[in-house]
Amino acid sequence: MVGDIARRFAPQSLRSIVFALASLIVLAFCAGASAQSAATDEAQVTINGWNATLERIDTALRAEGIAEADLRRLRDQVSEVIDSANAFANSLTGQVAAAAAQVKQLAPMEGADASVSDAIKADRDAAQKVYADLAGSQQQAQAVAAHGLYTSTQINDRRRALFTARLLQRNSSLLDPSLWQDAAAEVPVLIERTGILFGDWIKLLANRSDRSAIAMVVGLLAVMVAVTLPGRALLLRRLGRRAALKPKASRPRIVTATTIIAINTIVPLLVLASGHAILNALDLSPDRIDQLWYGFTSAVVFFSLGFGLARALLTPAGSDFRLVALDDNVARRVFRLTVAIAAIQALVVFLDAFTRITFTALPLIVAADGVLSGITAILIILSVRTLNRRLPIDEEDKDDPPNDENGLLRFALIMAGILATTAVVVALLGYVALCRFIVTQITWITIIAALLILLLKLADEVTAAAFKRDGLVGSRLVSSIGFAPRSVTQVGVIVNGLVQVGLVVLAVLAVAAPWGVDSASLLESMRVLFFGFKIGAITISISTIVTAIAVFIVGLIITRAIQNWLDTRFLPTTRLDSGLRNSIRTSVGHVGWIAAAAIAFGYAGLDLSSIAIVAGALSVGIGLGLQSIVNNFVSGLILLAERPIRAGDWIAVGAEEGTVKRINVRATEIETVDRATVIVPNSSLISGVVKNMVLRDRSGRIVVPVMVSKKADAEQVRSILLAAAKAHPLVLNYPEPVVLFMAFNNVSLDFELRCYLADITNGATTRSDLRFDVFNRLRDQGVDLP
Repeated sequence: MVGDIARRFAPQSLRSIVFALASLIVLAFCAGASAQSAATDEAQVTINGWNATLERIDTALRAEGIAEADLRRLRDQVSEVIDSANAFANSLTGQVAAAAAQVKQLAPMEGADASVSDAIKADRDAAQKVYADLAGSQQQAQAVAAHGLYTSTQINDRRRALFTARLLQRNSSLLDPSLWQDAAAEVPVLIERTGILFGDWIKLLANRSDRSAIAMVVGLLAVMVAVTLPGRALLLRRLGRRAALKPKASRPRIVTATTIIAINTIVPLLVLASGHAILNALDLSPDRIDQLWYGFTSAVVFFSLGFGLARALLTPAGSDFRLVALDDNVARRVFRLTVAIAAIQALVVFLDAFTRITFTALPLIVAADGVLSGITAILIILSVRTLNRRLPIDEEDKDDPPNDENGLLRFALIMAGILATTAVVVALLGYVALCRFIVTQITWITIIAALLILLLKLADEVTAAAFKRDGLVGSRLVSSIGFAPRSVTQVGVIVNGLVQVGLVVLAVLAVAAPWGVDSASLLESMRVLFFGFKIGAITISISTIVTAIAVFIVGLIITRAIQNWLDTRFLPTTRLDSGLRNSIRTSVGHVGWIAAAAIAFGYAGLDLSSIAIVAGALSVGIGLGLQSIVNNFVSGLILLAERPIRAGDWIAVGAEEGTVKRINVRATEIETVDRATVIVPNSSLISGVVKNMVLRDRSGRIVVPVMVSKKADAEQVRSILLAAAKAHPLVLNYPEPVVLFMAFNNVSLDFELRCYLADITNGATTRSDLRFDVFNRLRDQGVDLP
């Protein structure tokens, strides 16, 4: 009875359980699909917002009269959209890959029954929908990033066009009296606005509940002046006393010059920045005072940098630390001209901020810029003239080779003089903005070039000192990692080269900055170059290339470590001969090199099958061009595997005979008895006739021909030769030596002494010893020579 009841209700219970489980799965899937749908909707809203932002920016770019500040603001917005879109697309990469794998897993198998359950069909449809949503969102984000890059390019083009138009804008000539009348009329207005600016600041200080605010500001300014001037002078005096120990050495001069520049620049910057921070903390610096303070700080730092460079390079007080080869009088004159140029350009920098804050009228700005830029151009012309007189072509030096450094300096001076003269002319014609730009560029490029030269010399000295055998870095590399002293020097040279390349790149960017190449545009270009751009299915980027090279180098280092371990630890414990050890070591090197290259190519994203296809397509041309190289490479592998020739073997190839020193990939090195190295292609050793003296056995036979007088006793000669052979320690007793009577004629009797050695490489020495011994024995026993 119980069994019947169980059999009756079991199927019904099983169906109920299956139905409940299916219901739970469907509910869970629906919940996941609902969450995915909500996430997709949210992503779509974000993408739509990005598109709307870019469309608004495109509309703004089509407007006329857009200002430089507006273009910078729009560019910042575009950069933010590009970064967000790229980040969103990258975040979806893993989800898209997982969804694609799920779709592939649920796809019907080829040749399988087409009838599948409804649940599998539903899962497949849902997986395809999830994949389509994710892939679509990723593609939309990538499209937004591409749109942003195009818009960023348009903004940069618009900024360059605006920069060119502003640069070539023509104003009133400096010779026009109306310009000076208008400028003079604006002077009282400027004075009034300046009084209002500082009057408002004083009112702000007076309205503070703390009446000591004005006293604090005045005290702060006094402390800043006291710290800046005496403090800087004190540091420079201390530096001069320390550096006076070795004034003629290169390193102290360069370090002293760098320190002088740093002290002259950093001390005022720190003092002014600290004072501004204190004013902000006390809430005593309104917005316009902030802008004026920034302008004043920029001007002071610019002048301090120019003054520090002039003092460090020219050293007007003496020639002990002077880095430029100039006479004392010339150095002092150029120093004064350089300081005057730096002061005027610093004043220009301050007036830029001041005129913006006080809303100065255009005639006064044009007049001030024209006068200051014209004076600067004249000072540049005087400096160029002074330096050119210092670099004459002496009659007695005509036979000396030309100095490239002096030639480059002379060319730079001539170009600076021509440009400064051009600046004066265009200022008189009314192109004041162009005049100011030319003068500013000459000054800026001179500062950057001087800094670059000094920093390059400093990099040489620092890396040379750090990567010496007992240097800070070199000693660590030798003691911790086990670098050889020569390798430490090579690493130092590489590091020095990288540092110099970085300094040159920074200098080029600094020179290009006034031409409208700002940091944001540059960083965007560097980001695209560094993080990669796609060509078909391959992503090319500096980071990937550098990482692939690093992987390859690590593979080579591991291979070399394994080879060294085999040489020093494992192979010496075996009974293998030196030739087989060399073959094993070389084979490991080849395998490691190929494996490192394959892993590096794979990490770089290069499909080796694609490379094989390309290589197959070009196999005819490559085969013809590289036939000899491939032949030698394969022959080298055959030599390592078959080992008809091993390292240490004594072989004869054609007219050359010597010891095998090394079997390389393309050729084999043979060292002859006169210490000359013969490079023999591996294919010649495989396809040609090679005589190996020690292939199977190192023993061998030597032959010593002997001729005596025709009147000599043949038996006596035979006994003498056998006695000499048996007396030599290197001659084997078995096979025993033999003497052959080869011929006789009217002049002599010809014999040959043939004997065997355990090591045929001693054949030449043994033959010589036997000749000495035989000659002495024949002479002692009265046997005459022919």
